[in-house]
Amino acid sequence: MDIIELIDKKKSGKKLTQKEWEFFVSGVCNGQIKDYQTSSMLMAMYLKDLEFEETYNLTMAMANSGKVLNLDDIGECLDKHSTGGVSDTTTLVVVPVLASIGVKVAKMSGRSLGHTGGTADKMEVFQGYNTEISTYKFKELIAKNNASIISQSDDFAVADKILYKLRSETGTVDNISLIASSIMSKKIACGAKLLVLDVKYGSGAFMKTEKDAKQLAKIMKDIGARCGIKVCAVISNMNQPLTPYIGNNFEVYSALKVLDGLDNNLSNLSKVLCEEALLLCGKCQTKMQAEMLINDAIKSGKAKQKLIEIVSAQNGSVEYINNPEKLIKENRFIEINSEYDGYLQKFDTAQLGNIAHSLQKIDGKIIRQDDVGIILNKNVGDYIKNGEKIMTVYYNQLDDKDELIEEIKKSFCVGKKPKTAKLVDNILK
Repeated sequence: MDIIELIDKKKSGKKLTQKEWEFFVSGVCNGQIKDYQTSSMLMAMYLKDLEFEETYNLTMAMANSGKVLNLDDIGECLDKHSTGGVSDTTTLVVVPVLASIGVKVAKMSGRSLGHTGGTADKMEVFQGYNTEISTYKFKELIAKNNASIISQSDDFAVADKILYKLRSETGTVDNISLIASSIMSKKIACGAKLLVLDVKYGSGAFMKTEKDAKQLAKIMKDIGARCGIKVCAVISNMNQPLTPYIGNNFEVYSALKVLDGLDNNLSNLSKVLCEEALLLCGKCQTKMQAEMLINDAIKSGKAKQKLIEIVSAQNGSVEYINNPEKLIKENRFIEINSEYDGYLQKFDTAQLGNIAHSLQKIDGKIIRQDDVGIILNKNVGDYIKNGEKIMTVYYNQLDDKDELIEEIKKSFCVGKKPKTAKLVDNILK
């Protein structure tokens, strides 16, 4: 078998066999297939796309390219995954709520990628929290506390790390089959048999349309069904940040306030994800039963106490959990005001995420700073008067303040007519 033959076959639009996908993934991992050849193959895949059978076979080859965790000895475990958004802190709500109800949650999370924030980074806001524990300890904590949140080890789905880097360098990221393979290969390798997906679309998501989000969700659901994972997918709108808070400290604050009972878009989406998880694992038979358990977990303080257990078990400080206001620290800030009367019609959500990411720069270099970010003072659909504050930007050091302000002004639009959108558009079961 030869990689050139496979490239020629794929660029002609022909279907590759299971053995050929396994050969490709093995060659990528052991270095026998060079980066320039892999890049050529990725472009052929991108332009000709993959049939479902090919997507499944590629996914399984990627899943088996590293360690595959077996969680059967601690019971049926659930994982939750978001396809990426801005100010998406649902994990910090969903995991403790479900764990407090008795669901075992095995959560391996990623780090910041482009305009999206990473859950592993947010967990490390709790000073001392160790996201890089052994898989043995991971399983031990799930058995003990019903949940653990860790960063994803490079030992899992090794091929995905190599392929994703080359996809980002060759303009082949936004292909639905490749996205599905990337996500599901990691989920399969991580061992959970139940999976709730939050598939986002809009200006702050990788999928720009609801149609594409549904297609991605269906492929991932079908892959799960084929390999013995029960999958439910929630289709949600990311045309504005999920909360008014963007930046690690601010986003952790928003999640903690939801666990304290605050009702907003974050709590609404988190509750939908929890409901679907409880139905998927059989803890509840109806949405009404699920809703009652979720509301009780938050109102009684059980979910917040469970987060304290999760954080403490991995050596994290619980100071912020008990005092969320300490996360919003005194800092330099810029207030951005409207220059018109009218309705806030839209945010360029990805742009806001990129701006928040750029605030991490000191002397031109990205250095993690949890206390910088953006707080939105208005939501899409709100009426705004000329001179009224739209957002506040918190920073430590800026290379060019005027340039930043100009970029921020491009990230929203004020017009004569209001625009609104549903938060959750569909659920695929």
